[in-house]
Amino acid sequence: MAASQAGKERRAVRTERDIYRAAVELISARGYHGTSLRSVAAAVGMQMSSLYYYFPSKQDLLVEIMTRSMQELITAVEAAVQSSGQGPEQRLRAAISGHILFHAERRDEAFILDNELRALEPSGRKLIIKLRDRYEEIFSDILGEGAERNVLAVPDTKLAVFALLAMCTGVASWYRPGQKFSLEQIAEIYTEMALNGLLAETPREAEGLGSSEPYARSPSLLRSNGIGRGRGRGPRGRK
Repeated sequence: MAASQAGKERRAVRTERDIYRAAVELISARGYHGTSLRSVAAAVGMQMSSLYYYFPSKQDLLVEIMTRSMQELITAVEAAVQSSGQGPEQRLRAAISGHILFHAERRDEAFILDNELRALEPSGRKLIIKLRDRYEEIFSDILGEGAERNVLAVPDTKLAVFALLAMCTGVASWYRPGQKFSLEQIAEIYTEMALNGLLAETPREAEGLGSSEPYARSPSLLRSNGIGRGRGRGPRGRK
């Protein structure tokens, strides 16, 4: 009896996983409103009545996808931050990299997270917004500490978080394996741009002033105060 029950539980877990994966693929391709539970059931090869056992409604399925994805994003980035070191710059680098890696490696779930919040009913929306706020706090806490310790120049913490996440989330829309840079290299390049901007750190003639004094640049997003700055090196891939 115990073996039989265990077998049923394993089959149930596999079925739930298959439903979840099919729904993620369909919703990311067609949108929430363009995806029916019937199409999800058909993709898995099961009857509608059987699908209702796992997810009573399409809204329940969307909430599960977004909740699970958001929780796993938080877990991944928190783990990266915790293993990166004590300094705010090191932790910010790890957070940016973790964000990019998650969004590029799990494009479909990331797309749903970023585009289907409006499709949630109030209770589900409230839950996901709470998780989203918790996620953004990872970045705001690091930036706040970096500003207090004069390691990072942060014009406005909330604005900086929005800018960082918007820039890094976009990688998922164009990245494909086999391109010029690896995903890890792209994460490093984005991190350098976020921390140090794009202007070369060399003296240049100030426009309209006829002076050859060094140009004092403004930060693009943030400014790392000389710590860990790239010095003409190309991106490094992981070995």
